[in-house]
Amino acid sequence: MASGLAGLYNKLVQLLQTAPRGALSITGILGLALLVYGYLQLRDTNRAEQQRREQQARERQRVAGTPAGAGAAAAPRAAAPSSAAAAPAAASSPATSASPAPRASAGASATPLGRAVAAQLAGAKRVTLSIPGVLLAESSPAQLQESASVQLEALEAVREMARVSDVYLLAHVEDDVGEAVVAGALEAAGLLGAGAGQVAPHHLLCCSTLDGKVPIVRQLDPDLHVDGHAVSVDELKRFLPRLLLVREDAGSGSGGSGNVGLASSLRAFFGA
Repeated sequence: MASGLAGLYNKLVQLLQTAPRGALSITGILGLALLVYGYLQLRDTNRAEQQRREQQARERQRVAGTPAGAGAAAAPRAAAPSSAAAAPAAASSPATSASPAPRASAGASATPLGRAVAAQLAGAKRVTLSIPGVLLAESSPAQLQESASVQLEALEAVREMARVSDVYLLAHVEDDVGEAVVAGALEAAGLLGAGAGQVAPHHLLCCSTLDGKVPIVRQLDPDLHVDGHAVSVDELKRFLPRLLLVREDAGSGSGGSGNVGLASSLRAFFGA
């Protein structure tokens, strides 16, 4: 095709050179257009032919031997199967589940309370604790607007619970003021943090209604829920395997029925 275009190009040049002067006004324009068109076609054809020859040369070189730099290009392809094999393992990892990942257990302390907590919570990976009236002396949202007093005996028990289980703290408050009062009291007591015997700060959850606590607990799906409100315990006992109702009038020991335990305090429940 290249030789045909070259012949056409030569004929056009000869035609323009031998054409009468009067015909050049029309013939010259047409000829110039055809000349440019033929030149472009000829150039594209030559370029395609050159690329084809270069491709053939590379193919011959590939057949004859491995060209320089081929080893670097082959390395990612060789690594691909190992990455693909790792994908199913990553997909089956517990970290990819929708439920919150439990914190690493620090292990029970050697104290009598630590051993008692570890025995009671054996197999309980996650525990939810409604803190008004249990960890805090205040039991109503109105009281928590003014102050939040952490009970020391309950604090020690919660610290031991956090050593062996993933603990979530819940509080029913009126608004952001009550939430800030509760968080400030727990931070001052040293309960919130990332160390052993501490509860992660983002595990402190507040709700503005008592009914709002129930869906939060159900979403967390704990192995044990501790609460100071009988209404909440009654709502949750159909959905959870184990609950504890803390009431001052429960006596010095612990009791209850079915999957609901009853104790006058956390220390009384653990028997320490």
